[in-house]
Amino acid sequence: MDFFEVATSTPTMRRFLDRQIPEAELIKILETANMAPSGSNAQPWEFVVVRDANARREIQKLYESVWEPYKDSAIIRGRTTLSPRATKALKTGDEFAAQLAIVPVHVVIFLDRPKMRVERGSAADLFNFGATYGSIFPAIELMMLAARAVGVGTAMTTMLTSKESETKALLGVPEQYQLIALVPMGYPADAFKRPLRKPVLPRIHDERWDRAWPRSS
Repeated sequence: MDFFEVATSTPTMRRFLDRQIPEAELIKILETANMAPSGSNAQPWEFVVVRDANARREIQKLYESVWEPYKDSAIIRGRTTLSPRATKALKTGDEFAAQLAIVPVHVVIFLDRPKMRVERGSAADLFNFGATYGSIFPAIELMMLAARAVGVGTAMTTMLTSKESETKALLGVPEQYQLIALVPMGYPADAFKRPLRKPVLPRIHDERWDRAWPRSS
């Protein structure tokens, strides 16, 4: 596929088919993610690929235990009437949580903290967090783009980070690794389409913040 077609048609997919991803395709996706840049070429990512049905159900339970209070605090917020946008977010979020276990592959991404050479939660870590997380999120984005290129849909969520200890215990992950994200992936139930985005021109600044990018006549 053309790169620009891939990059502009990789929305968050929340409805999946119960259809296995061939291992060769899965390895191709992860090999591509492994090509991501990172600070000092640290390559601090670790991918736990979960295909076992029981483990996926346990991940779903952990996710739901976070999603339920999250939607109350972040979406519903005590309101009895929701906007169309909030109603859609609630519906798609509930559907995603309810069917998470059938998504055939859960990739749980961990950061190897010692490779970052800074203590987690320290003043230096908080001051320079961009260097830390900027060394792992490119790998996640490449993973999602590679999946799209072979017809596999993805959704990235950081919801499990508040259940880090439980997730690590479930998957047997050593203490030194930090849970970053969960990327469920599978063949989508809906067609790929261009995500809804605001125009980019108002966000482009010409040399200085106070100079708008000149519009073509």
